[in-house]
Amino acid sequence: MKYWFTFLFALGLSACAQAQDTAHYPAPIQALVGQGLVIKGPLPAPAGYTGYLGDYGGHAVPVYLLPDRKHVMVGTLFDASGKDLTQGPLESASTPALDEATWTRLGKASWIAEGATHPKRIVYVFTDTECPYCHKLWQATQPLLVGGDVQVRHIMVAVIAPQSAARAAAVLDAPDPKAAMHEHESAFGHSPIAPLKDLPAATGKRIEDNNALMDSLGISGTPATVYKDAHGKIRMAVGMLPPDQINAIFGK
Repeated sequence: MKYWFTFLFALGLSACAQAQDTAHYPAPIQALVGQGLVIKGPLPAPAGYTGYLGDYGGHAVPVYLLPDRKHVMVGTLFDASGKDLTQGPLESASTPALDEATWTRLGKASWIAEGATHPKRIVYVFTDTECPYCHKLWQATQPLLVGGDVQVRHIMVAVIAPQSAARAAAVLDAPDPKAAMHEHESAFGHSPIAPLKDLPAATGKRIEDNNALMDSLGISGTPATVYKDAHGKIRMAVGMLPPDQINAIFGK
């Protein structure tokens, strides 16, 4: 609950209102909007309550108008058994749709491919050169890619450390980016691929665009894996994956 109290305190200090059409909102919701909250859409709520998906400073915020329509609360709802009624709906409401347009955008990103040259399956992984969990995932997938029909496309982002962008640029601008990435990951922590001292503007833009794509998909950490399941449905998994999931996604 500490997060929500912090959020309310921040709202109380905010003097800037987002430009929104608030006339159709009940007065308590209008009051929060006037203090900087952005209403992104509806949020499933128990009978009598009206739920809203809010955004404050880039964070998804659950907002509930109480049955009297005169009061509003920000935070997590629990039922009589202690079940969390907020987290699931909040995640579903705040996660962008993963559709074919998303898949096309991923294909146009700046990535480094490894695995099959003529793949039957493609997997995208948002990867930061300084991310230890990205490295662990890379290690775990290497044996599965040998002689397989999966191609992994590493979308290079810079979100972990100050040198992330400069090292990602060194990998992307190498004569053989795939080889450079392999050298870096094989010696993670003692990488022979040094961050560039001067980041080329064009390469920096490629990395910034990848970061923006990551943000637009609601991804807040690396690694993040985007793939199609056996039915062709686009799925996303964030963080280091368990062995069975790695085998299912990257295996032959």
